[in-house]
Amino acid sequence: MTAAAVVLDGLDNQMLGLAAPSLIAEWGISRDTLGMVFALGFVGMAIGTLVSGVIGDLFGRRGALLIGVGIFGVATLVTGFSASLWQVAFLKFLAGVGLGGVPGTASAMIAEFTPARWRSQAVTFGVVCVSIGGVLGGLAAAAILPSLGWRWLFYLGGGITMAFVAYLWLVLPESPQYLLDRGNRRAEFEKVMARIGHPDPASLVPQGAGGEVEKMPFSALFGAAHLRDTLALALAMFSGMFMIYLMFNWAPTMLTSSGYDLQAASLGLTSFNMGGVIGAILASFAIIKLGSRVTLVTMATVGMLVCSALAVMPMTGGANETPMLGLLIAMGLFASAAQSAMFAVGAHAFPTGVRARGLGTMGVAGRAGAIVSAVAGAWLIGGGAQMFFGSLAVLMLVNAIGFLVVRSHIPRLTRKQDTPA
Repeated sequence: MTAAAVVLDGLDNQMLGLAAPSLIAEWGISRDTLGMVFALGFVGMAIGTLVSGVIGDLFGRRGALLIGVGIFGVATLVTGFSASLWQVAFLKFLAGVGLGGVPGTASAMIAEFTPARWRSQAVTFGVVCVSIGGVLGGLAAAAILPSLGWRWLFYLGGGITMAFVAYLWLVLPESPQYLLDRGNRRAEFEKVMARIGHPDPASLVPQGAGGEVEKMPFSALFGAAHLRDTLALALAMFSGMFMIYLMFNWAPTMLTSSGYDLQAASLGLTSFNMGGVIGAILASFAIIKLGSRVTLVTMATVGMLVCSALAVMPMTGGANETPMLGLLIAMGLFASAAQSAMFAVGAHAFPTGVRARGLGTMGVAGRAGAIVSAVAGAWLIGGGAQMFFGSLAVLMLVNAIGFLVVRSHIPRLTRKQDTPA
């Protein structure tokens, strides 16, 4: 259920980027103006990421997830009824507040539902659902935009999301780790664990002393024990989300400006997302065998080489459509997939008492990268595909450096570690 919420996050998050070529054509909007709308959405995401982390650590992961999905579901649905650009901009900001907190909250929740053996894989599978949502959105856009227009993307996306919120409200339990670390909710914890199938939930003990979670201030993230990881993960997240959102919001517009039609532009973003899904799954198993340092540094480096190949490949007039789609799959396979695994590293690096805020801090750095991408995208498209993809190659180099500097990487799994925790 948590992963499905992330699918909807990815679906709703990419809708305006998919609709952008149609909006530009219908309303005569400049790319610079549209970039400011994207930036407003990312400001909302930064706010939502911070607020959701606080709510998740202090009041529970379940409530933070429900609030986030509910907000972006309503905003997405109402966007379909917009009559002017300022309405789209306001609703994009509001949707961003909801969207911003979902990946970090979902990562913390999935990690705390999962035994240690499969924790990094489970978190990675959860986060890669952003790309699955993008695949669904791209396929929907390719089918809907030429016939029904951009409004129906928002009607369908928002309507499906709101129906799912009602389902989550009725069925989704609180995180068992969160419940375990609060002595006054022991009965609720044992009920959840019995539902999961744990043989003896009463035998488990909380991480904090005396049945309560250790209270850790936000400043602990910048203390001696966690400063290096906090800064390195923030750098990796900044560059990675800059790359991701440059693709999500501007790739369809860049491809149409290069001469590809709407269907090819939508399929280009779909190809990128498909590669991201496959790559993240493969990366999660590579982390078991190799650990996250070798896996992620290698993926980011190969992603840089793929972006460089796209930068030098001729695209004017819609040329080389098949090679373009193939390289976008490869870009997703390496560059995008590395970002999906990053939340698993964060969930490993930060202790429970500050985990949601640690992942939230990573998320804020990512939102900063996304805000810059919103403004930079319009300018980069003006330089053509060479400048657009060349910039992505530089971002992936920075991304690889960030992964290399992180100290608390997930180690490769050994037989002694092959036990639940």
